[in-house]
Amino acid sequence: MKLMDMTLTQFLNEVDSPSPAPGGGSVGALVGGIGASLGRMVAHLSFGKKKYNAHPEEARAAFEKNFVRLLEVKNELGRLVDADTDAYNLVMGAYKLPKDTEEQKVAREAEIQKNLKLAVQTPYETVMYCAEGIDLLGVLLQYGNQNAISDIGVGCLMLFAGLEAGIFNVLINLQSITDEAYNKEMKEKVMKIKEKAQAQKEEIVKIVEGAM
Repeated sequence: MKLMDMTLTQFLNEVDSPSPAPGGGSVGALVGGIGASLGRMVAHLSFGKKKYNAHPEEARAAFEKNFVRLLEVKNELGRLVDADTDAYNLVMGAYKLPKDTEEQKVAREAEIQKNLKLAVQTPYETVMYCAEGIDLLGVLLQYGNQNAISDIGVGCLMLFAGLEAGIFNVLINLQSITDEAYNKEMKEKVMKIKEKAQAQKEEIVKIVEGAM
């Protein structure tokens, strides 16, 4: 059964087990997806309201564009819940390959390195989508239903938690990759994404707290 097809209780119990997967990568993607869902919930609660309809047409157009894109972000993060566990299982499968001969050792190491990069790419995508989700929340916060402003704040925190979870999983897998140029590039990418997302997150939280 796919993780995304489980009930909440089943998923929690699957994480709370001796199996290392699903782990932080899948949980991070799920948390990010929940954050995106909360952002969309606020939009749902805004449409048709008098205050929302009073906004200029261009503001409503931007709001609705972000609302639509946030659904795509949510769906991608949902996909990554299972993809992260699948990538981990591929890495573990490569480590189990035979290594009795020199040829087998070379083939095994090549497969390990290939699958480790896949195991990096998956949480990297989580980082990217969570960062995009945070970026999309700005317009929803500005023009959305202010009675639900705390939900934008919670959604932002969830997306940022998913982003940081993705970074942790990128970095832990990079430790086993021998391609130093690749490692350097990936570290620089995720830290650059985090820097921008963190500034946006802090601004959103500041606005949300100021409204309470």
